Amino acid sequence: MHNYSSKPESVTILYGSETGNAEDYARFLFKRLQYLQLKPTLAALDEYPLKKLVTDTSFLIVICSTTGQGDLPRNSKKFMKFLLKKKLPHDLLNHIHLTSFGLGDSSYSRFNYAIKKIHTRLSQLGCMELSPRCEGNEMSPEGLDGFYKEWEDQLIVLLQAHFPDLVQVEENTLFPPINPVVLDKDGADIDTYGKESSISLTRLNSEKSLFRGTLKLNKRITAEDHFQDVRHVIIESENLEYIPGDTAALYPCNDDKSVDLLIQLQPHWIPFADKPLIIEGNLPTISGGIIDNSCLTLRSLLTHHIDLVAIPSKWFFMTLWHFTDASTPDGDREQEKLKEFSSYEDPEELYNYANRPRRLILETLLEFQDNLKIPLEYVFDLFPKIKPRLFLIASGPNSNLLELVVGLVEYKTMIRRIRRGLCSKWLKLLSPNDDIIISLQKSHMNFTLPGIPNPPLILISPGTGIAPMKSLIEDITRNKAQELYLFYGCRFKTKDYLFEEQWDSLVKQNKLNMFPCFSRDPGSKTKYVQDKLFAEYELIAELMFNQNAIVFVCGSSGKMPKQVRITLAEILIKAGKVAKDKAEGYVLEMEDNGRYKEDTW
Repeated sequence: MHNYSSKPESVTILYGSETGNAEDYARFLFKRLQYLQLKPTLAALDEYPLKKLVTDTSFLIVICSTTGQGDLPRNSKKFMKFLLKKKLPHDLLNHIHLTSFGLGDSSYSRFNYAIKKIHTRLSQLGCMELSPRCEGNEMSPEGLDGFYKEWEDQLIVLLQAHFPDLVQVEENTLFPPINPVVLDKDGADIDTYGKESSISLTRLNSEKSLFRGTLKLNKRITAEDHFQDVRHVIIESENLEYIPGDTAALYPCNDDKSVDLLIQLQPHWIPFADKPLIIEGNLPTISGGIIDNSCLTLRSLLTHHIDLVAIPSKWFFMTLWHFTDASTPDGDREQEKLKEFSSYEDPEELYNYANRPRRLILETLLEFQDNLKIPLEYVFDLFPKIKPRLFLIASGPNSNLLELVVGLVEYKTMIRRIRRGLCSKWLKLLSPNDDIIISLQKSHMNFTLPGIPNPPLILISPGTGIAPMKSLIEDITRNKAQELYLFYGCRFKTKDYLFEEQWDSLVKQNKLNMFPCFSRDPGSKTKYVQDKLFAEYELIAELMFNQNAIVFVCGSSGKMPKQVRITLAEILIKAGKVAKDKAEGYVLEMEDNGRYKEDTW
């Protein structure tokens, strides 16, 4: 066994995060451990040099969400691939004390599978238990925060036992930024105003995975009086390689008005907004890379990389409250309020302030502007970064173009403010022939079976979940002979029945069996996709039980995916294919064998 002493630098926090939630918890824990005088390393699972598990790590903390059908987040798959190498010795990591926290949702059949896989494999490689694995459940009354707090409390007690000589730092201590922003205050101003497209394209210089795309269509395809603006987007590019089920990433930026507002809220930033800057330290990996140094200013950093419309999290407030001037009664009250938002002692405080009304970071800074002064050097560390927006590709494989179906996010909050998603606002302002950057991400979906190259496909998709179905149907109808059964749900036949003409044409050519349903149309006999499935129970049971059909479900998470599973089990029972107590197991077996696929969000 390796002989390691307990050094403050020997604690490593690794996270696997798809939407940013696991990263938020990891960042919060990183700051908490700093106040214990520990010097932890924080990184995404795939970013951490794996040899450092052997040379530098004595205490390993993994925080990871589960995506899709029990999958690992994209930024943790290389890490797991390494761990699964058969030649690794069983005692490789026997010097490491391990704990882990999983972010899960018990409404999914493979609840917290990702953290179970990682924790189990690390234990097989010799890791000792620091504290028990915690599987957080978003659906529980206490939510993920309740699980996290209990796990963190236990973890800190155990870490303090391993580091008995460390004394907790005063809470008013402000640690220096990890990636300080350094301005060239004497440098000439760089004009970046109104040049979002050309500046965004400079990412192509350093990030090989990006493609330059030209927007050819950005058209609303729902009726003008429909509640949601759904766009059909066509992007032309070169040397594209994708298959049905793959996703395209778009890289939106903030609008000039929002960036200007933030700069005005911090008047001491105004003289330096257009000065050249550099970001020091070892930068974390940012998907899509950072814009070129030649055009990097505070204004362009805020425009292209800082998420101003994110909902503020605890780790944001954990630093922000230090920048409040508490010398006046109002300032003192505001500092205390911001400090409360950074604590798990009363999680309802932050939920009611930020999550419930969907309050934005920019609105938070506006509300506390009178007593808030954020040092420029903390800008990169303090704010969350803009993440790429992923969309399932809606066109059959094509090396020169791709299509997307994008439902714009626009709604009114409980505090009666209009909300527009960052990508939605950005996309709405784009015009044909605008150049943008895109990247492709593989899903490795497979719609064949061993010995059965062309099994029937039962495709189930409400709303914009139609995108991968369109891609799959176009690919198959051009190149293969495979039976297709599309169950598509929307609200109104005349308002949001997407690509109706294309489906009608394929039905006439006997290339598609179409089963639409309309939840809000008067007289509609079947409102939802699960109702339509049950109405066709004999057909579905025959396809599933006797013809080895593959079922593919795509759409918004929530009730739909669960109801579809329940309905399929009920269909098998009603058709007499399986006993009542075996039906659910049959659907799970289909999933294990690659015959039941879900892509929900």
